Amino acid sequence: MSPSASVAPKYALPEIERRWLVDPAALPPLDGLPYRLIEDVYLDGGRLRLRKVSASGLETTFKLGKKYPAPDAQPEPIVNIYLTAAEFAALAALPGRVSRKRRYAVGGGSLDVYEHPSPGLAVFEIEFGNAEAAARYTPPSFAVEEITRNPAHSGYALAGARR
Repeated sequence: MSPSASVAPKYALPEIERRWLVDPAALPPLDGLPYRLIEDVYLDGGRLRLRKVSASGLETTFKLGKKYPAPDAQPEPIVNIYLTAAEFAALAALPGRVSRKRRYAVGGGSLDVYEHPSPGLAVFEIEFGNAEAAARYTPPSFAVEEITRNPAHSGYALAGARR
């Protein structure tokens, strides 16, 4: 049974987030700040994303996730499962689009600075507990253009060419 656009699939959680393109010249210095390296593979043929997250001194995590489409400004339901390194490697062999970015905790949210495929591209995002908080939020001054619902700036669109 396929979930309708108005009913979240079983086990999915609502993701209430907003995202902005960033003016890198307006950012505070990032040198020396801790970050997580995130490698995403957006598998061809659907809305599945593999994610590998590593950080100095921490155990690497592997996830398979799916975001379901949502109408208008409704939260997008998302579901994730954790994988072993072997499971990740098996799924990563499937065709897809790849991105790699450094994620910093900055300005109360997450700042993603891409290494591949668009070195230097920076996106700020923040998640909220409810839609009212999301609507009231004013982003930091380095966040210059909101791209929350812009399909040209989705994670899939920002990922590299098929491999």
